[in-house]
Amino acid sequence: MSLSIEIQKKDNNIEEQRKISKSSEVFQLKEVQEIKDAIQEHLLFIGLDNKNNIRNISLIGIGTSNEIKVDSKYIVRTALVTASERVILVHNHPSNELEPSNHDRHISNITNKLLKVYNIQFLDHIIVGKNNYLSMGEIKAINRDYEDDKTKLIDNAILIEENLKLKEKIKKLNNKLQKYEKVVQEEEEEFE
Repeated sequence: MSLSIEIQKKDNNIEEQRKISKSSEVFQLKEVQEIKDAIQEHLLFIGLDNKNNIRNISLIGIGTSNEIKVDSKYIVRTALVTASERVILVHNHPSNELEPSNHDRHISNITNKLLKVYNIQFLDHIIVGKNNYLSMGEIKAINRDYEDDKTKLIDNAILIEENLKLKEKIKKLNNKLQKYEKVVQEEEEEFE
C-alpha cells in the first residue's frame, strides 16, 4: 500500500516578500490605501507568518457607513486556511473619526480569544481614515484577558479537554506504578 502526500510550499521570491514590523507599515500597504477613502466600512484580514511576512490579505466584509458586522468565525477560518501564525485586522472609518467603537473593541477581544485557541497571535486591529490611522494595540484598547459568557464557555471546554488528557496520563502512570510495584514485590518474594 502506498501513501501519497502532497506538500504545499510557499513561494520564497524575496523581491515580492512583504514584511510588517510596525503599524505605520500596515497603513502604507496598497490594500489598506484602497479602503481608507471608502464610503462604507471595509474589514481587511492580514495573515502573517512567524517572521511577520505577509501570507495573505483578504477582504472579510463590507458594512454600512458607520459599522461592519463580521462573525469572528470567518476571521478564524481565514487564519486557519491561510496557515497564518499572526493576524492583524484593518478597517476604515468613513467619518475619519478614528476612536474605536464598542463594537470594534468587542470584535477585537473576541477574535483575540478565539485565535488563542489555535495558537494564533492577534497582533493588532488598526482603524484607518483618509490621512491617518489608529492602532488599537498601541493604545491598549484590546483587552488580552477579555471574558464574557461565550469566551468562558471556550475556556471551560479547553479546561475539560486538558483535564481529560491529564486523567489519561494519570491512568497510564498508575498502570506503570502498579507494574513496578508488582516487580518489586516479586523480587522481594524471591529473596525471602
